[in-house]
Amino acid sequence: MPVDVAELAIDEASLPVLLALGEVLELGVVALDRDLVVREWNRWMAAASDIPSAEMVGQPLLERFDALRGGPAEAALRRALDGATTVWAHRFHRFLLPIPAPAGYERFDRMQQSARIMPTSRAGEFDGVLVLVQDVTERVAREEELRDAVQRAEGASQAKSEFLASMSHELRTPLAAVIGYMDLLEGGMVGPVAPQQQVFLGRVKAAATHLMSIIEEILTFARVDAGKEEAYWEELDAVALARGVEELLEPQALNKGLALELALPPGAVRMTTDGTKLRQILINLVGNALKFTDTGRVRLEVDATESEMRFCVQDTGPGISPADMTRVFDPFTQVDQSLKRRKGGTGLGLPVSRRLAELLGGALTVESTVGEGTAFTLRLPRSVAPATPPAS
Repeated sequence: MPVDVAELAIDEASLPVLLALGEVLELGVVALDRDLVVREWNRWMAAASDIPSAEMVGQPLLERFDALRGGPAEAALRRALDGATTVWAHRFHRFLLPIPAPAGYERFDRMQQSARIMPTSRAGEFDGVLVLVQDVTERVAREEELRDAVQRAEGASQAKSEFLASMSHELRTPLAAVIGYMDLLEGGMVGPVAPQQQVFLGRVKAAATHLMSIIEEILTFARVDAGKEEAYWEELDAVALARGVEELLEPQALNKGLALELALPPGAVRMTTDGTKLRQILINLVGNALKFTDTGRVRLEVDATESEMRFCVQDTGPGISPADMTRVFDPFTQVDQSLKRRKGGTGLGLPVSRRLAELLGGALTVESTVGEGTAFTLRLPRSVAPATPPAS
């Protein structure tokens, strides 16, 4: 099938228009003959290279820029003589012509460029090459600054996580000792304890235990945020795990006069996951619902398909406004659902729960209606895909 040269090449009659457009669009325009001798070197190229057009026209390009000889640039130029067009991408080659970097960007050894190398034609025959050069130095500099900023932010985030983990460990050790001594005192190990003293000791221990739970939450967040949290897979009964969560939090519900309901499949439901992390997610979700619900009920539903487990925690609390829905999973943020008072806590329960859900291969989502309540839905795979064996 004959090749239509007109469809592949730039007709020489179009060169004056392209030269004029190059000035308007700030593009370098270089035209070469079949021997790769420069025929056109527009004003933009002259200014960018600091080589006047009169000095360049008539010179072999490969003699003026010897670094191009024998490399991919010369190969692309010679392919154009056979009718091929080459898009010279900066991300692969950095530049086509080794000319100085623009003023203000001296940290680059050369102007950063993208280019297009195309054949030109006359009377239906390929007779030269047209090169369009674009200066992308400023764009590349901005991209590098953005990458540096991202790296600095990630470094700061890593330092923050390490600081949180370190400080939490420092707090947890003496606090564990305080709780231990409280147990000794309550048990009368160091002498009789009067009833009033028992009350005070109980309050101190409750406060210390609450503080310990906050520290554990911060530690978990720091590990997950630093990417150091790992999943330990085991086969378990999801129904039994849900019952255990209900039994643990039932006293909190009774203390507030709330109904804590369970909706479970009949019989055991087996799944493979990290039981400790799943339990932590459900405790966070149910505990959060109990915290923000003053009247009515909190309901934990569990159902399963062949491939997926669904855990849904619903409450009859005040709900979350649409404006606050986007902040629900932000770390150290607590949406004041009552619109009257802040509740206790670190604001880490939901962010930790979502990240743990993702670590387990699932997702945590939320739906809410102001004045009616909120529902958090956790979806997890019932089984874990086996790891791909290494290639032999």
